[in-house]
Amino acid sequence: PPPPALTSAAYAAAVAEVRALGSATSTTRTTEQTEIARFNTEPPPLFWSRNLRRFLMTERPLADHARLAAMLWVAQSDAVNTCFESKYHYNTWRPFSAIQLADTDGNDATVAEPAWTPVVPTPNHPEYPAAHSCAAAAVAAVLRAFYGTNEVRFEFDSTVTGSKRPFETTTAMVDEIALARIAGGMHFRHATEAGATLGERVANRVLTQRFQAR
Repeated sequence: PPPPALTSAAYAAAVAEVRALGSATSTTRTTEQTEIARFNTEPPPLFWSRNLRRFLMTERPLADHARLAAMLWVAQSDAVNTCFESKYHYNTWRPFSAIQLADTDGNDATVAEPAWTPVVPTPNHPEYPAAHSCAAAAVAAVLRAFYGTNEVRFEFDSTVTGSKRPFETTTAMVDEIALARIAGGMHFRHATEAGATLGERVANRVLTQRFQAR
């Protein structure tokens, strides 16, 4: 579905959230939230290929690893392709533009802040839905299907921060990546929520229609 209308209360609330949390000069964003935002700015092809490899380095049989790799990459690829189709269909602006030009959105509940900038760089493609959330939710759906549980314990690392982030569940990973995009000033919350829904649905379709049950 489309994002909230620019004149809606939901849109105004989303703008207010990212204006406060994602600003380069934010006084409400915590040190950990800044770390999370920066952690997830590593280019996705490098980030995902390195971190997903962790699941293929266990004591399971080689055939299991090959199957899991295929499930992960097909599901994530299809989810990201679908995500970008939606991005260019709706062609919505990023918080960077939305906050600076809020006096042009027709919403009395938003106020322009011409000097506003996000704490991390904004990608140069449309905002809705959030691609990181699409990819993360697709990965999470595959992992849940493969392991038969949401309680999959793992950690990811980032070459941007040189640190590691542990996760107790696949849901925690999806939620943290959504937070990273909001706290980083890149996305509105509704874009991360739509991205997560899209990614999960595409992955489940791929798993059902393209991979035979074992």
